Amino acid sequence: MRHIKNNRRAFLKAAGISIALPALESVGAAKSATPPKRMICICSALGMNPEAFFPTTFGKDFTPSPTLMPLGGFRDDLTVFSHMDHPAIFTKHGSMNSILSGIDAKRAVAGQNVSIDQLAATHVGYETRFPSVHISLGGTQGNSWSPSGIKVREEVNPMDLFKKLFVNDSEAAKKARKLELDQQGSVLDLVRGQAKRLAKNANAPDRDKLDEYLTAVREAEERIQGIQRWQDIPKTKVDIGDDTNSHGNMDYATLAPLMFDLLVLAIQSDTSRVFTAGFGMHNHVIELDGVNTGYHGLTHHGNLPDRLKQLRIIETFYIGQMARLIGKLKESRSGEGSLLDDTMVFFGSGLGDAARHSNRNLPIVVAGGGFQHRGHVDALQPNKLQTPLNNLYTTMLQNFGIEIDAFNGATGTVDLG
Repeated sequence: MRHIKNNRRAFLKAAGISIALPALESVGAAKSATPPKRMICICSALGMNPEAFFPTTFGKDFTPSPTLMPLGGFRDDLTVFSHMDHPAIFTKHGSMNSILSGIDAKRAVAGQNVSIDQLAATHVGYETRFPSVHISLGGTQGNSWSPSGIKVREEVNPMDLFKKLFVNDSEAAKKARKLELDQQGSVLDLVRGQAKRLAKNANAPDRDKLDEYLTAVREAEERIQGIQRWQDIPKTKVDIGDDTNSHGNMDYATLAPLMFDLLVLAIQSDTSRVFTAGFGMHNHVIELDGVNTGYHGLTHHGNLPDRLKQLRIIETFYIGQMARLIGKLKESRSGEGSLLDDTMVFFGSGLGDAARHSNRNLPIVVAGGGFQHRGHVDALQPNKLQTPLNNLYTTMLQNFGIEIDAFNGATGTVDLG
């Protein structure tokens, strides 16, 4: 245990140091006087117990619910929504693949299920070293989908994430990477030419398939070009212990703070501006004090007091990590305000009540981003239907600087000033 605590202190020390991205005159980047917008989407695969999550009062002065108590000090910085969901999703646990898109990934045509984070990442492109960064604890979620319908990979180990973000490749590795990228580029040139020749004699359905294929090819080309652009630019240097590891993938008390601190470092260094963080679906025992039963089993609690108590420990921990992240962003200065002013932090799940496998009334919180926050909002519409979550996503994308009228079938926007 002492080894783990020492490792954690090393990460926390790293998170507190002053860091800055090197100047990028060689690639023509210019520093803007206006701080860039950022987006962090935190998702829980197994929902949140609604009786403990949703506050019983509305408005700016709402009383935090038991699960939301860690956010009590940030009520002016966030909005909690009741009665918001994805109206077209009835996929039970499969909803974790659709929480950031509102589209059933298994039934979507490739490219129809692009997620909000990947639309934002496409907008940023390779202005940062990584268009987006993705982490998950307790297994992957698969909630991020590229414009061509490709599932985005998530990092599950903090040391792997640290090396990816902040450790420079050796010269030999750079040469090998350059050769690999050149070869990939040649292959893409070849297959693109073949696809265009096939399209001349293809029928309409086949042309649609080729269009999807060429979209994926263009994404791959952009990725190669982006990696090449940053190949010779040194990564931001962060001092950290080489032996930093948790003792298992259920050690959430160690893993979660480490991973989230690395995201803060990535924001401070402008290594990326779009992030997703997930708490995955599994039935392992999460190593938190007071928890001795498998997570998935606890979500099917049967209203048994001991199971509800353990479930609340886990869910309050999730919200506590969000609160800790918000606090760090609020403490970090950016322009005339804080990093929180320029960073939207979203928390949600595709399950409203895992005990019933319900995809209705999802647990949703959004913080920061320069919004005029409203406390606890009842999003039930006059027609008694719940507000589509993609309405909120449309608002977030517009706040991010993207010109969009409706994201994935949204019916409007959400009033956040």
